[in-house]
Amino acid sequence: MLNNKKRGLLASAGALVTAVALALGGAATAQAAPVDAMPDSSGLVITKLEQSGQGADTTGLKQTGLAGTPIAGVTFEAYQVPLVHNPRSNDGQQEIADITLAGAKALVAEKAASRSGKTDAAGEIHWDSSSSSGNLPAGLWLIRETGTPAGVVAAGDFLVALPLTNPTNLDQWLDTVYVYPKNHTVTGTKTVKNAEDFVVGDTVTWTISVDNPSPRDPATGAHVPADMLQIIDELDGHFLTTAADGSGVKIPGFVKDTDYSVTVAPGADNKTTVTIDFKAPGLAKIAGNAAAQVTLTLDTVIVQSGVVENSARFFSSRAQTTPKEIPGAEVKYGDFSLIKKSEGAPKDAKVNLAGAEFMVFGSEADARAAVKGDQAALKAALKPVVTVPGYNQKTGVWTTNAEGRVDITGLRYSAFADGSVITDTDKIQTYWLVETKALENHQLLAEPVSFLISGDVKAQTQTSQEIVNQYDRGGFVLPLTGGTGTLMLTVAGIALLAVVLIVARRRRHAAE
Repeated sequence: MLNNKKRGLLASAGALVTAVALALGGAATAQAAPVDAMPDSSGLVITKLEQSGQGADTTGLKQTGLAGTPIAGVTFEAYQVPLVHNPRSNDGQQEIADITLAGAKALVAEKAASRSGKTDAAGEIHWDSSSSSGNLPAGLWLIRETGTPAGVVAAGDFLVALPLTNPTNLDQWLDTVYVYPKNHTVTGTKTVKNAEDFVVGDTVTWTISVDNPSPRDPATGAHVPADMLQIIDELDGHFLTTAADGSGVKIPGFVKDTDYSVTVAPGADNKTTVTIDFKAPGLAKIAGNAAAQVTLTLDTVIVQSGVVENSARFFSSRAQTTPKEIPGAEVKYGDFSLIKKSEGAPKDAKVNLAGAEFMVFGSEADARAAVKGDQAALKAALKPVVTVPGYNQKTGVWTTNAEGRVDITGLRYSAFADGSVITDTDKIQTYWLVETKALENHQLLAEPVSFLISGDVKAQTQTSQEIVNQYDRGGFVLPLTGGTGTLMLTVAGIALLAVVLIVARRRRHAAE
């Protein structure tokens, strides 16, 4: 009787090492049947579910109704831990009970995996009699997660002692042990802010947020630092640039080069890859605030007009085989063609359409003040950082060519900002043209002219507008200085006076 009790205690001690293996559960304590009845192998079924919080204790029995979505495509490897004693003996059971997870890792460090498998659509791997691989030999097994789908945080290594005592029939052994190591999934979002960035050359800010990747300790449920968090953003250099020293990346609460590093690497096709790697101190900070997302901002400069989409991707664990994509956000910048026309010119007049000068303003108030010559308002003119014919970037003046045309480029879409269509008509951006120098023989425009930058959702579409000026400075002619008009009036007046004098003299002579 004493021997039976001793054997039961040893078997129970061996079962204790499965605490880590049983999906955040507790130890499976049981009394074993006689040693000579202990099977020499046991089936093992691993079921992979998304983490949904601290699970209840599990016992090795198959469970139903568990919360969490199954995760397919997770790779596991099984390593048999070498033992001094036969695992089916009391000494072997005691040895198993004394081995820690760290000790088991050291013992299998140089060993190849005995089994490898990948979870199916139900999130399961079967190493049992139902599969071609068959059962696992009795003993202590270290189970390691070696590959996860994108955005899935790998669980830590865990131990399983096989076989296990049936917790509901203490004189029997389980034919198959079921374990439920859970993973939590990580997703990311990306947004952009450019509502106040009206022109090419402005700095727009992208915000990337990633779910906290810190896994839970299988035994305690506490969050522990992830083994990796890497965020990658590839910029199309035709449209976006960022500081080469990585200063465009900012992470509140984290210290660059201590908590994280930034690498800005030019690549093929004018692509620039910005890589943010979190170091051990940074990963520890993230684990310490497991309820919060990891959020960073990336400042970029808009280089030219176009519809620019920018996405990102990330690795949240070293077991992750491919990066998880983060949906992108868009910015849209377009062009406006101003076409100058003349009206009312005589047929024989030579009309010169070149040389009219314009400035562009972002508000009606600034534009109307500029018409009146307000210097402060003139300084508020929008000045895209572009190099195009007819544009002086320093002054912000656009000048028509011989055909009366000037292409004003690099303005934000009027009805698209911060990554989405603007539906509030009060927030649609209207731009204003002010003519600061008229065409030859034409009058200046008396008021600003409004226009919009627009296009469809797929591609930038250039807009245009004709502006007509009347010939002859508004349609009337001023007298020329030094002309014959007043001279002829004077001559006519003198002649009339002479006639009056002659008539008067003749009448006097007649009277005498």
